[in-house]
Amino acid sequence: MTRYSRRRRAAEFPLATIAAYGPDNTRATKLVVSILPRLDDPNPIMRTWTTEAGDARTTETIRADAAAFIATHGVKRTVESDRIIGCPHEEGIDYPMGRRCPQCPFWAGIDRFTHEPIATPSPFLTPEEVLRALAEDDPDRIEDAIASADAHREALVERLLAALDRGIRDPQGASQEDSSLFAYAVYLVAKWRDTRAYPHVIRWLSLPEEEPFDIAGDIVTMHGARILAAVCDGNLDPIMSLIVNRQADEWGRGAGVTAIALLAAWGEVPRGKVIDRLRWLVREGLEREPSAVWDSVAADSVDIEAVELLSDVAQAFDDGLIDSEFMRRSELDAIEATPRGETVRKTRERYPPIDDVLEATAWWDRRSGAVDDDDESVEVAEPYRAPPKVGRNQTCPCGSGKKYKKCCGA
Repeated sequence: MTRYSRRRRAAEFPLATIAAYGPDNTRATKLVVSILPRLDDPNPIMRTWTTEAGDARTTETIRADAAAFIATHGVKRTVESDRIIGCPHEEGIDYPMGRRCPQCPFWAGIDRFTHEPIATPSPFLTPEEVLRALAEDDPDRIEDAIASADAHREALVERLLAALDRGIRDPQGASQEDSSLFAYAVYLVAKWRDTRAYPHVIRWLSLPEEEPFDIAGDIVTMHGARILAAVCDGNLDPIMSLIVNRQADEWGRGAGVTAIALLAAWGEVPRGKVIDRLRWLVREGLEREPSAVWDSVAADSVDIEAVELLSDVAQAFDDGLIDSEFMRRSELDAIEATPRGETVRKTRERYPPIDDVLEATAWWDRRSGAVDDDDESVEVAEPYRAPPKVGRNQTCPCGSGKKYKKCCGA
């Protein structure tokens, strides 16, 4: 942008936008005015008006209040949408993130700006072809397979749940194809927010020692918490049982802690309810031994601004229960100095519900056994299969002296 064009645009500020929202595209029940004081200012000044009777766009008192609000801020230009631009309810506040608003079924499958139905692509593959492509992790077909899986959701979900069950029953004996299908299955049910998968995911993360990694590799630590939170049906008791299960792998238990924190951050479980559960864990529920579970408690308490628990978490630091290489004690002080709501907002942005399986699994190596012709020594990575040679509690073979899980296995 030239200096002239920037000066010209800057002359339009303060700028106000007026947006209308409603349960359908005929009546607005919510009007939002946002004022941007300066060009590129990331913090607009906002005010909202709602009504249950009539239309917010034509209600005289609302229009008068909005006009006065705009005039107070010396607005030079006003931009107003010519149509209702979606549901008045907020995702993660009025209804769970990643799901449809139960109060406004009109907007399901409707583009909120054009008011046209959102086109659903025709599936490229049949359900059988989808399952085969997922099991083979075929890089040439995986994009079509994932897109087709969405179109065949009802036909596939029971078979994916069966794949989860097979993997959980014999995690060490699973074939490469079984492991691949298991890995894609946990992501797909998470995207679909299918609560039928909840007990299966609990069983997976409750497996002992290395077994959650045997069947799904680093998915446990990469996205296990997001997957668990996504399929939770609102009842936290199964997750709490996972967290206090001393027979379960510590990383699976830690994923349980993070999952309940995410449910609070996403607005799907009342924050107070999650704080109460975390308070019980740090005071009574957890064994007073260092573990990844305590590390999760500390980090997640910060991520959801659980200031009510910071003294308890500080005591856990003092008692040597939290790995200082994982998290610094000073982060507890920093969260108290941060404006309320800011850290939770960032947590939601960093760890939202999974809505794109291809993107979420982009960290995998999808070479499907291909070997570099110029280097026969190249080994194909299998990121969703845990390395069988080194236990995560054993000394790392790199010679650092640390446990594998805290070093190369982190």
